Amino acid sequence: MRTRISTILLAILAATMAGCVAHSRQITSPVSKGIEERTGHGLASPPRLSVPTIPPGVDLADGLTEDEAVAIALWNNAAFQTDLTALGFARADLLEAGLLRNPLLTLLFPIGPKQMETTAIFPIEILWQRPRRVAAARLDLDRVAEGLVQNGLNLVRDVQVGYADLVFAKERASIATQAVQERAEIAELVEARLRAGDVSELETSQAQTDARLAEEQATRFKHEVILARDRLRSLLGLGMDEIPFEIAPTAEEPPVPEKLDLLIKQALAARPDLRAAELGIEAAGSRAKWEHSRIMAISAMIDTNSRGQRGFEAGPGLQLELPFFNHNQGGVTRAEAEVERAARHYAMVRQRIVLEVQEAHTLFLQALESLRAWQRQILPPLQENLGQSQKAYAAGDVSYLFVLESTRRLTDARLREAEAKVSLHRAAAQFQRSVGKKLGSNS
Repeated sequence: MRTRISTILLAILAATMAGCVAHSRQITSPVSKGIEERTGHGLASPPRLSVPTIPPGVDLADGLTEDEAVAIALWNNAAFQTDLTALGFARADLLEAGLLRNPLLTLLFPIGPKQMETTAIFPIEILWQRPRRVAAARLDLDRVAEGLVQNGLNLVRDVQVGYADLVFAKERASIATQAVQERAEIAELVEARLRAGDVSELETSQAQTDARLAEEQATRFKHEVILARDRLRSLLGLGMDEIPFEIAPTAEEPPVPEKLDLLIKQALAARPDLRAAELGIEAAGSRAKWEHSRIMAISAMIDTNSRGQRGFEAGPGLQLELPFFNHNQGGVTRAEAEVERAARHYAMVRQRIVLEVQEAHTLFLQALESLRAWQRQILPPLQENLGQSQKAYAAGDVSYLFVLESTRRLTDARLREAEAKVSLHRAAAQFQRSVGKKLGSNS
């Protein structure tokens, strides 16, 4: 009977240990899937460590689009690749949570009349503690994964903003170069009128100063193109490697957002950081249950004697830690405090998401209205004025200086329009990140 009981205990422990090892090999990462569902791009598998790699389907020969820039960054961005290593630590914690304590073997040697004694101790409290500990570790793994998905969305937002900045920097540099030519022509005409006695030296000095300011601005904008390109290259993870690329911006405007209350609901359902906060509450609850189960430690024993009254003797037993003084009060109290902190953190994240969506919605509408004002109300009259001034100059009614002044005002307005465009794309990137999915996506 005793031998049968011992065999059963050993079989239970062996089966539990085998199940632990088998389960640890089935852990997969949902990070790539979560990012792909929200952006349409997954992660490299396996992750690249040093050499930047261009994802399949990305062709830099025909120009780099914003969507391709996002795909490259998710594969190569060094900071994001560093963040992904947190998943390995969470997996290790899950593996450790499923492991069993090693059995203890006590051996007493036969010296003199003392017989040989052997005692094997198998901790069995783990049989009801392990499920709670594994559940907490598994929830922590899911929480870390959701947090990494949010980091991926943050990277996508940064790449989209960096891409828009480069587009704007190039457009602004082009407009500034055109402004230099216009200011130079104005300065030449004013100097000619000064020689003819039609204008004063003060007016000539102002025209020359405007021309120099335009040259300085054009030079500064050219350097800002280089800076914007270097920032985008860094975000893409290309570093200083000689992987040339030219941007191929599209003229598409971001879709107009839906109603604010609907967007807030979508954000609360889609944001990975809120899901991570929910999992944090569940993990803290599982850890609290585990700490409550650690009040008593119980171990199974098998004691053997090499020489008893009837020869070899063996028998099972139990070893109990009596909880007279230590009821694991500290662990239980700490676990309960973690549950409260996780609940408050969830409330904080929820409030922050609502505020982020509200702010992003307002900024997007503001940028959209500003761009439409420039395109529909400000630029058309300036273009019409330029056409009228050209006709008047052809008829001999005005000087060419009047035409150049109209051209200068239109150039300045185009520069402001370019600023409004990039502001809209920045707001769209932030808005997409605040909602947790692409604008116009119903998924």
